[in-house]
Formats: sequence, structure tokens, C-alpha cells
Amino acid sequence: MRNRWATVFGSCDPVSLVLALLIAAVASGCGSAPQRLFYGLSYPMESDRVTESRPPLHPVRLRIRPFQIALPYDRPQMVYRHSPYEFNYDPYRLWSSKPQQMLREMVEQHIRAQRLVLETTREFGDVTPAYELAAEVRAIEEFDAGDAWYGHLSIRFELVRFSDQAVIWRYDFDRKRRVHEQKQVLIVRALSEILSEELRRVTAEIDRVLSVERGVQATLPMPDPVEDDASVPVIPTPDGRASSSPKATGARQPGDAVAPAAARLQDDELIVPDEEGGR
Repeated sequence: MRNRWATVFGSCDPVSLVLALLIAAVASGCGSAPQRLFYGLSYPMESDRVTESRPPLHPVRLRIRPFQIALPYDRPQMVYRHSPYEFNYDPYRLWSSKPQQMLREMVEQHIRAQRLVLETTREFGDVTPAYELAAEVRAIEEFDAGDAWYGHLSIRFELVRFSDQAVIWRYDFDRKRRVHEQKQVLIVRALSEILSEELRRVTAEIDRVLSVERGVQATLPMPDPVEDDASVPVIPTPDGRASSSPKATGARQPGDAVAPAAARLQDDELIVPDEEGGR
């Protein structure tokens, strides 16, 4: 054996031989390491000529509050589940930014593209907003059901009148969309499609509520509801709620009780491990 190694490495001393073997092992390991991939939600938001040419529908200032998110999703790693009771985190597939920040930006961009209000902002600035839009992200994930894969998105919205902190509108949805192949890009596209459909309804609902507040006619058409496939599994969100159809609560009518903003979205207290687990 000694003569064979001497033939391969010549007159190398034992220390040099060990170093050479270590370098070769590290080099071969680096070549097989998985690559980290980053994803972001996206869909076309271009306004048509009619929308671009008309003034904003409501001459008010709307602040987009920082979005809350259920604790299992408050991380850049993408979440996938094989059952309603287990959360898994993919260390090699990550969101380009935290989901709540990404969704907040997209909601603001969508409202601006629809020219719904005079101004949208994330900060208070020098001018007090007339209304604030709050949201809680309850689920944004891939759900694996054996030979079927779904993008799962669940969000609850609230519109708050700033002057008295009354919640004048609520809307929540919990949607799944099946993809034909287990590819992350298809899951992200399915989530983007759900968000696009739901934000069309959100802007139409807010237009309706603000029109009631101002005593004017609503402008944006209300889209038809999109039903999930009846075969999709029930996927509870971290607060224990099962999937439900989208529903909205409209503007408060005279005599109705005022819901204080302090009673709105609450943080979930579900504790999850921080360890990263690959597939």
C-alpha cells in the first residue's frame, strides 16, 4: 500500500498528503451544495388609459399600516406543509423579502394602479391620513397533499377611519390553488394569481365603503367570486381556523356599534422551532 501511494503522490510527505486530500474533499463538497433561490410575488398592474386619465376616485389620504403575520410565516424561508399540524421550512428557497413586507408593497402598488385614493403612504408625515388599511397574513405557503400541491394564501383586511379609530370594513379570504407539478415557481405563480384576484375585490370593496362615507356613487365593478376547487383539502391556519369562503363586512350604518381599533388584529402565540429543515 505504501508503494502504491508513493507512486501516485511521488515523494510527498505525510502532512502534504493529508492537506491534499482535505482540499480535494472540500472542493468536491462545494460542487454539490444546493443553490439558494429567491422568489417574489408578481402580476401585471398596468392601468388602462381610462384609469390613467381620470382623477383619483376618492380625494383622501390612505395609510397602509405595517402588515402583521402569523409567527410561523415571519421568516424569509418558504413554508411547506404535508399535514395541517406540521410546519417545514426550506433553507434553499426563500422569499426576496419578508412576506408581510412584500405583500404590503404589492397592496400599495395595486391601490395606486387603480387610482383609488388621492394618496397612499406608509408613514404619517405632515398630513394626517383620513383612513388606514391594516392586514394580517394568516398563511402563505405550499401545501403538499400526496400527489397534489397547492398554493395557500390567507389574509384578513381592515379599514380604519382615523378620526375615531372605528373599523368600518373587514374582509378576509382563505384560498388554495392547485398546481400540476411540484415546482416552487408554480406555487409562487399560484399565490400571485390568488392575490391579484383578491385585491381586485379589495379595491372594489374599499371603493364601495368610501363612497358610502362620502355619499357618492361607487365606481369600480365588483368582481365575481372565485370558488376553490371542491376537492382541495381543509388547511387550518395557525390560529386554528379552517379554510373558509371570502367574506366582507361593509360600512357601518347609523346606530351600529363602533368597533375600536384596539380590538383588531392580534398576534398569534404559536411557538415554532427556529431550526431549518430541507426537503
